[in-house]
Amino acid sequence: MTSILKMENRGIWVLAILLLLPGSTFNPIYSSKDLANLPCESPSSRFFYPVEFDADGNILYEDQLHAAKVAALTRRDIIIFVHGWDKSAGSVDGDYQEFLCRLYRRGVEEQYLAEDQAIVIGVFWPSTILRNHEDFPLIKPISYYIIRARADTIAVEGIQKRLLPAILDTAELDHEMRLHIIGHSFGARRLIKAVSDYFRTSIIEDLPHYVSSVNVVLLLPAIEPGIENSQASQFILEINRGLGERHRVSRMKPEYLRIFNVYSERDWANRFLFPISEALNFKMPYCSIGACGEPSAPVLTLDEAGTINELTSNIGRIWNVNADSIISSHSDIYKGRIAGLIWKLITTKELAPSDLAITKSLTP
Repeated sequence: MTSILKMENRGIWVLAILLLLPGSTFNPIYSSKDLANLPCESPSSRFFYPVEFDADGNILYEDQLHAAKVAALTRRDIIIFVHGWDKSAGSVDGDYQEFLCRLYRRGVEEQYLAEDQAIVIGVFWPSTILRNHEDFPLIKPISYYIIRARADTIAVEGIQKRLLPAILDTAELDHEMRLHIIGHSFGARRLIKAVSDYFRTSIIEDLPHYVSSVNVVLLLPAIEPGIENSQASQFILEINRGLGERHRVSRMKPEYLRIFNVYSERDWANRFLFPISEALNFKMPYCSIGACGEPSAPVLTLDEAGTINELTSNIGRIWNVNADSIISSHSDIYKGRIAGLIWKLITTKELAPSDLAITKSLTP
């Protein structure tokens, strides 16, 4: 009887160890190189360009960045999409294959994108502790804290210093490029910081010569409230001032410079793990704007089809979009209604009348 109990105990320990082993023991090793083309692409109509970073923000494959750079020189619409927390290269592979095809096709169907004039740059980055495997539930609170710091590093070293200069610094004058920045979770956190810092320190005065519109869509972003006083709003304010001072660059219309915060109160990670992460960083444990919205911004609501219920007069360039009706969890964004929503937001001019001006004094 005693020997049987010992065997059962050993079996329990062996099972526990097997469950805690890194996922790479059981799963094939993926990288962005495995995603050569999306299922909806053909050799004559390529639009997807993956770019992969390591944990320090270094480019893993220089040929990827070079290919995206060359493609961007002749395209009107540049879409940069960055995935969020707890995504392995393998899971991102699957998400990108489905979602980015939907996103691209919806843009074409809305007659906003021309098939031969748009590219999608899909960013890969290590957003898990365990290599090549989504983190186990027991370590997710620790993973969230660690990956948050990694995301902030990659924002500066990867997106700001490497990706954006490669794509934008070589753009031709009066290219009429339209830039669409889309990020999920920590991917959204990285983008808003990297883009605003890059523009403020690089080509802020000449931006309207290169880019005719900038749309930022944050999907369940892991960002603390107070975005109105953030670098993103400071960036918008400085662009406005530059446009006002230089008549010859006034072609960037006010409705073409907006930030949309798509949030859901059902997002448990941003609602509960984000405040814990804030407390560990000795900050006030606020709910992230990805779960609770940005308090200072107006709110749009959606029906179950993902349609905007009512368009109201704009009172700012930053908008909340309450997506409780179509988003049920932190990872529930890779689907058709979200792809459709992104283009509805970008193409809806009523949100920002041409006489809009920012009057609030903002500080970085």
